[in-house]
Order: sequence, then C-alpha cells, then structure tokens
Amino acid sequence: MMASLLAEKLSSTEIQVEIFDLYDHNIEPCSDCRTCKTEKLLCIRQDGMINLYKKMEEADVLVFGTPIYWFGPSGQTKMMIDRFRPYFVNKKLYGKKAALLLPSASEQEDSALTIEQFSKVFKALGMEYLDTISIKAYDEGDALKNDRIHDFIIDLKNRILETEKNII
Repeated sequence: MMASLLAEKLSSTEIQVEIFDLYDHNIEPCSDCRTCKTEKLLCIRQDGMINLYKKMEEADVLVFGTPIYWFGPSGQTKMMIDRFRPYFVNKKLYGKKAALLLPSASEQEDSALTIEQFSKVFKALGMEYLDTISIKAYDEGDALKNDRIHDFIIDLKNRILETEKNII
C-alpha cells in the first residue's frame, strides 16, 4: 500500500514506476553454489528472480517495501536479498539509488534491524541509500491511516525526483 501511494504520487511526473509483489514471483533460495562468482557473473537459477534481475538492472532507483515480521523483512524479501550475490561481483547495481518502505508494529524500533541489513547490503553493492519510511501499521491499511504518511511519501518522491527517471 505504501508503494502504491508512492507510485500514485510519482504518476504526475515523467518517472516510470513498476511495482512487483514478491509473492507473485517464485523465488528460490540461494544454494551457495557460487556460480554467480564465475564466468558470466549470473545466478543459474531459472525462477522468478530472472525478471526481477532485469528490471532492477534497468532501474535508476530501487524502492524496497516489506512488512516487518519479528524485527526483520518477510521471508520472500530475505530470499530476494540472498539472491543479490551476483551483484556483489558484477557491480550491475553500483551507483543506483535505493529507499525502504517498512510498515511495522512500532515504526523505527521494530524496523531497526531491517534498516541496518538493507543499508549494509546497499553499501556492499555500491548503492546510494536515500531514505527509509517506517510507519506504524499492524493491520492491512493502517499505514495509509497515519496522518504523516503523505508527507513522508512526498518527501521521498522529491528525493527521487532529484535523482533519476526510472524506479522499480
């Protein structure tokens, strides 16, 4: 819902936005085969990440959204992060901008480990970390009921507009 709100705010701009729900993509876990560190520097798994890899490489800004479950990202999000290993070597995400949308039971307190994890991932991949929006949201739709969400989303929109034209 937070990603949809951001996309709505960006719709009046020239920026192309695509939203991907990880649960709509069959993402297999990394098996630590290390093939991604040899020759073509690509993951050999032929699953839902193939399309996501392509889209991430085409984008200028990546915005990751995940609910916080037990102080961390969803299982699907964690599997996606684990599959970023090729990017550590092939540098295809180097220089891209990134932001986080994190609904959680108590905002920053519950999101701290996920923010730290993503910020380390971004640093390892040479990405620029723009910002995090962490909103208290326990039930579906709670994030949009927060009076501050629109201001936070507009601030993030403006930061994105200062940078690039294509986000995922």
